[in-house]
Amino acid sequence: MKNLLVVLLIFFSIHKTFSQERRVTFSTAISIHIKKYNKRINQAYRERDHERGKFLFDSLVNNHLKSTYFDNFKVKPLKGKATPIEEFEKPLFLITNSSWYAPGIGEISAYNDLADKFHDLIDFVVIYFDKKDVVKEKARDYNQHVQVVYVDELTNRDSHIINSYKHALGVPMIYLTNAEKRILDIRKQATHHSSETLSNSYSIYYNSFSKAVSLLVADLDSIKQNKDLIDIYQQKEVYDSDEEGN
Repeated sequence: MKNLLVVLLIFFSIHKTFSQERRVTFSTAISIHIKKYNKRINQAYRERDHERGKFLFDSLVNNHLKSTYFDNFKVKPLKGKATPIEEFEKPLFLITNSSWYAPGIGEISAYNDLADKFHDLIDFVVIYFDKKDVVKEKARDYNQHVQVVYVDELTNRDSHIINSYKHALGVPMIYLTNAEKRILDIRKQATHHSSETLSNSYSIYYNSFSKAVSLLVADLDSIKQNKDLIDIYQQKEVYDSDEEGN
């Protein structure tokens, strides 16, 4: 039992140290791979090969962008001071956006409803790459459990990093991170035909967003299980020591 506890503690210590040493940011990773990706994806689009395009996007995310870390640039709320990304303490369900994007009729309602249910566990954040007055209008559609923030590229000191999030993969884009801001997945926004009914549109987005929430919750459960396991062995260690002393 003692040996197993030692092995577990060593494993998690090494994993944490290794992760810190290998902390590669999203902007660094995307800058390395985006040129080759753009060349291939543009060819797929010219050939109208949508399956190839999806494969290329998934490959970029799975092979090069997952497990990188969200850059710690500052975002501005509509009220208050600018906030670094790392000050969001919970896992992130983050959507990057811009004022030109017209959301599906059921999109924001679905996001709001999931934020209502899971805001205790997850930070629901929407970043607009726009000016404050524009974002103020957009923010009215979201409820109190969605944090709407903005980045004005003309005034933000991290504009070179911002470009990675706004232009490299485009907007809207969904970023899912754990509490340490390690990226668990990056997903394109769901889409549907403009003639879709409100009910069907809501279902499409709710189902899509629910899968993202499930990923974040599963990661939280995994972390909790690992901590609980260590706690169990630590308690057992104390118990065994007491028994030996008696």
